[in-house]
Amino acid sequence: MKVIYLNKEQLYIEDPICVALGFFDGLHKGHMALVDKVIDIAREKGYKKALMTFDHHPLYVLGKIEEEHYLTSMSDRIKLLEDKGMDYLFVICFDKEVASLSPQDFIDHYLKACHVKHVVCGYDFRFASHNQGDIHTLKECPDFDVSVIDKVLYKNEKISSSRIRSILDQGSIDDMNELLGRHYCICGHVISGRHIGHTIGFPTANVDYGHYYLPRQGVYITKVYIDGQSYMGMCNIGYNPTFDALSKPSLEVYILDFSEDIYHKKIKVEFYKQLRLEKKFSSCEELIEQLKKDKDEVKLYFQ
Repeated sequence: MKVIYLNKEQLYIEDPICVALGFFDGLHKGHMALVDKVIDIAREKGYKKALMTFDHHPLYVLGKIEEEHYLTSMSDRIKLLEDKGMDYLFVICFDKEVASLSPQDFIDHYLKACHVKHVVCGYDFRFASHNQGDIHTLKECPDFDVSVIDKVLYKNEKISSSRIRSILDQGSIDDMNELLGRHYCICGHVISGRHIGHTIGFPTANVDYGHYYLPRQGVYITKVYIDGQSYMGMCNIGYNPTFDALSKPSLEVYILDFSEDIYHKKIKVEFYKQLRLEKKFSSCEELIEQLKKDKDEVKLYFQ
């Protein structure tokens, strides 16, 4: 798959393109319905398969949210789309100038210039300055056809990135994985921590989670992927209140039956189930006893 960043300079593509439009944070089942439609249309018409997204959340660029927190990193999205066999990923370099484009300017600059012949989008897709553009704007353009995908439901509610974030806030991993169609995962490099785990017999890998949206503070059953190998893991997300509490949440994972030095390596932590909420223990000994029970739970789960 070819990843093309679109900036203020126009790019002309010779291949006829069928493209899905959206921000696609999470690439959940609702998003994948658009991707699958692109694949079907491209196969039928002989077009190339593409997805068009933004490099930053529009609300962050416009100053409506203070921080960006994603369900998937760009590298996650690239890997998922490559696995689906997409030909192109167009990434719009989003800034306030792009945000001010009229619907027609957006169509001219990004869709026509990329030789788009078929657009796939959700029923509620909006674009351009002040969200003036919608599916009706797209359908009025004679240069391409448009397919609109209706909302995808789970338990009679629309699957959306905001709903997944709400479920992450509750720690409801089973529901979250159903909405995604896969296990939620966080990828990051292993960084140095306070080494407290080493002193109590549970050494952990402290993961730099960047801008990922973290699940609720607590202990989780996970799998950890290192150099293509998977291991059972026990992940803690929180402030480590039993010791001197941290100023921001950490993501630390104890990897069962593993003792290699993995500092600075990139690992993937895949979430399966929440074991318990984070709590402050009255003593180090009490914490160790709980961690032993947690470890037994992890082993039992994967058996």
